[in-house]
Amino acid sequence: MIRAARTGQSPELGPSGAPSQTDAPPPPNPRPLSIGVDGRELQGRATGVGRYLRSLLRAWPATGDRLVLYFDGAPPDDPLLARPGVLVREAGPGFSSGLAWQLWWLPRCARRDPLDAFFAPGYTCPLGLRVPRVTAVHDLSFFSWPQDFRPREAFRRRLTVAASVRASAGLIAISDFGRRELCARFPSRADRVRVIAPGADDDLPPAAERAAARARLGVEGPLLVSVGSIFNRRHVPELLQAVGLLRHRFPGLRLELVGDDRTWPPLDLPARIADLALDRHVRLRGFVSEAELADLYAAADAAVFLSGYEGFGLPALEAMARGVPVVASRAPAMGEVFAGAARLVDPKDPAGVAEALAEVLADPACREALTAAGLRLAAGHSWTAAALSTRALLAEVAA
Repeated sequence: MIRAARTGQSPELGPSGAPSQTDAPPPPNPRPLSIGVDGRELQGRATGVGRYLRSLLRAWPATGDRLVLYFDGAPPDDPLLARPGVLVREAGPGFSSGLAWQLWWLPRCARRDPLDAFFAPGYTCPLGLRVPRVTAVHDLSFFSWPQDFRPREAFRRRLTVAASVRASAGLIAISDFGRRELCARFPSRADRVRVIAPGADDDLPPAAERAAARARLGVEGPLLVSVGSIFNRRHVPELLQAVGLLRHRFPGLRLELVGDDRTWPPLDLPARIADLALDRHVRLRGFVSEAELADLYAAADAAVFLSGYEGFGLPALEAMARGVPVVASRAPAMGEVFAGAARLVDPKDPAGVAEALAEVLADPACREALTAAGLRLAAGHSWTAAALSTRALLAEVAA
């Protein structure tokens, strides 16, 4: 895994319009590549994989590559797509199923482009495309936590992910835990797996001033934030119970839950909040803009992530990069990635979670130590390094 320290400066644009790599320069005179990219995660409201892809493309090394992004229907209005060296293709009617897009629409369109390799940033690659493919598999939740998905969806995802793993010349895991899962589930493809960790905090606006952010949010007491789409494996009911245990000790305590509710079987979170008499203490924010997210991190006293299963835990890294102390699940991969930089807890133990949060909120020394450790860990992750490693893998399979 290649890592490089973040410089804290805005990257300069290279000849292709992509950021030049000041902290980890590319090899001398690499052959420019023509790389196809599944751009669908940039359409609509970009969440985890969409932000991952956008951050990689922003940090792409200035090697003169031609990046051809394929969309299902009209592409989004994103300045990233107007950069030199980036081409956009409409490879579908805008309402095709994922399988139809993989087997028919994308291959039919991509055959017109002389591609050296294809990058699939989100679990599955175009199965009907006869070009060397690299697929990023962020986790194997469809296999490891199938109960989090409707049965038909879980079966379909397992089928398409397995087919994509077998069809790919290169596979990207975003943590060593993810690598181990891929190798255990698909041992015949173990030699194709590379660990390329993500960077942090690339596509958010600059950090807001804390007092101004708290004023905009109407926050007066301690503020907790938890960011990420809500699944049952992320133990929101236990987090709500922990807040219930803390509300008398910290009367102005507030928890902001950021992310769409994707629980299956569905959780009635408003009812649970009402049952615990937490209406004044918990806010379900749903999806928020990047500016709102920057305000929440700036205003927060702690961030909490109780996932019982995660491929990495990018929101926790983003919180650390913003100087927010983190309380996180000790389950993999978060317990491995953030060991020593977060207060690790059992996500199924509300009393233990409440105790850890109380320590962070009440003890300045604990808060300062976690903040410093989190900043150090975040500084070791770079989108520049991730983009360089991703491009290197694409060049390898293209050769």
